[in-house]
Amino acid sequence: MRRKCEGYAVVVPSNRAIARARSRTTRLKDALAQARAGWEGGSERATLEYFARDVAPKLPQNLENRFWTVAVPRMSRSEPAIRHAMAAIGNLFPQSSASSSPSGRSGASGGFNEQADECYGEALRLIARKVAPERDGEDGRVRFDGRLANISAAVGSLSNRSSPSLSSVGPASAIQSPASLTPGISSIPELVEAAAAPAPAAAAEGSDGHASTNPFATPPSQGDEAGCDEEPSQHNDVDVVLSCCILFIATEFLRGCLDAAMQHLANGINILNNVDYDELDSTTIDEIVPKFHRFSIIQLCFYDRPGFPSLNLQHGPGPRYNLGPFDKSNSIYLPKRAVDPIILDAIRYIRSAADPGSQTDSRLASKGPVMSEEQKQICASFDRWHAAFLAFVEFPRKRSDQPLPKHRGLICAETEMKYQTAKICISVCRSHDESVYDCFKELFRRIVTLAQLILESCPDDVAPPQPPPQPADASYKFDFRVSYLPLLEFVVVKCRWLDIRYEAWLIIWRLATARAEPVARDNLHLIGRRMIEREHNVKMDEVTRDNAGLFSLPAEEMRVKDYAADARFADLVTTAATATTADRNVDVDGGPAKVQVPYTQRLLLRCGSCELDDLAGWMENRPLPSS
Repeated sequence: MRRKCEGYAVVVPSNRAIARARSRTTRLKDALAQARAGWEGGSERATLEYFARDVAPKLPQNLENRFWTVAVPRMSRSEPAIRHAMAAIGNLFPQSSASSSPSGRSGASGGFNEQADECYGEALRLIARKVAPERDGEDGRVRFDGRLANISAAVGSLSNRSSPSLSSVGPASAIQSPASLTPGISSIPELVEAAAAPAPAAAAEGSDGHASTNPFATPPSQGDEAGCDEEPSQHNDVDVVLSCCILFIATEFLRGCLDAAMQHLANGINILNNVDYDELDSTTIDEIVPKFHRFSIIQLCFYDRPGFPSLNLQHGPGPRYNLGPFDKSNSIYLPKRAVDPIILDAIRYIRSAADPGSQTDSRLASKGPVMSEEQKQICASFDRWHAAFLAFVEFPRKRSDQPLPKHRGLICAETEMKYQTAKICISVCRSHDESVYDCFKELFRRIVTLAQLILESCPDDVAPPQPPPQPADASYKFDFRVSYLPLLEFVVVKCRWLDIRYEAWLIIWRLATARAEPVARDNLHLIGRRMIEREHNVKMDEVTRDNAGLFSLPAEEMRVKDYAADARFADLVTTAATATTADRNVDVDGGPAKVQVPYTQRLLLRCGSCELDDLAGWMENRPLPSS
């Protein structure tokens, strides 16, 4: 019997699906409008050349980073707002000499700079006009008086419909097999974030018609009737606005205005939470979105504010993280950045697990620390990411693939140090006892082994001259201070096995005392020595590699929980370190004090990408407000 084709059935979307699509389109329009609300208010060739030559290479960790050196100059050709933002950053960027800037003036971070303010204000006005040209005639210019003023004055009534609250973020759903606590890959399903339901209190407030006072919330929707079928803007405009958010955040960082920088971040997050990622430009996906991951981490650690929007990492039906395989046509630094969203979720979880009621005691468990499903998920994600990173490095390359840098061995070793440290941090975050670290003896040993390999690969300047480096490596010099020393400090401070922590301390001591150019970090070599002596009740001169393994583990009551707050270490905590600690408790803008970043979260800041390292370093050493 011959079958007759009668065509395909017509699938009619439900009213609910249509409403959801319209609602997201409306929210995207509103988020763009809010960003625009905060933006109202020499020779261009010389400026662009100066930015590309002197400024872009010095912006946070420009290691094969195409955003500052390629994407921004390219967009500036057609976007006047980008050009003015580049000029503002160039005028604010610290200069080695006054003549190096096109204006002939030395940049000053955190102070009044009339030319920079003029360029910045023009950039804000131009991008505002691009986003909402129908409001171009309104008087909404930004005014400056040494600092950015009334940055949010033009923001209208705000709804209570913001992104998920900080307390509700983090990966959810179950995992079918626990994550391994040793290197390797765990086979797990992709992570899926649970949908956040509106809080009853917020719903009740909305029903009364009262606007929220949350300055970071998404603007109010005007209902599905008012233009819901219209496109919010050209999709290219969304890419430009997100790029401008990053430029404006960088400008505010250089001005020392953390509040204004975080407002731009909130605007960008609200846009990303409501845009379809499939419609974003590839440069936005590869360069802009990862910057929002890193800035979100910085905001969690250094700018904890109620109601601040939370960047949604689950966009569309795809996986929560980019866990490979990574395209070999890309730089090695792109797969390295893929760990930052996992770091973001790890910090979110650690913050949520800080409640004493959720703490556990590993001494009561038979096999390691008690871990929740979320902890196992995050550990498994770290495993899969690192396996994909190694595959990217080790898999044979074609001629068309981008070659790996000559110093890839150093990159891989430090990357694994960060990976192992991050796994320990997330695994122990719910345990209140120090003995929980005993479960990770082999991971601590591996971290020290990798550190030793790095040290041996970076000979001292007094060593015999090496062959001249290849051009690709000519400017590369391994930085021991940024992540390497904090990761070794973690071993010295938390590992109870003397043979392992002694090896870590020897590396720190050698860097600080036995090199032509000493490398030290806040007297860490002296602090580590005193900590080991007090916890193990021994003089360091009595310890050798041969007998270190014979010492017993220090008792719980002997552990030094926080040497920075311990009177026995007061003489070793340097003035600079003390000032940095004090600065963490004071807002850059002279605002209210904020909570000091806990040790584990500060350590995780050193376990991400190179760019995250630089951002964390800037925040920890940022200048005080100008008087």
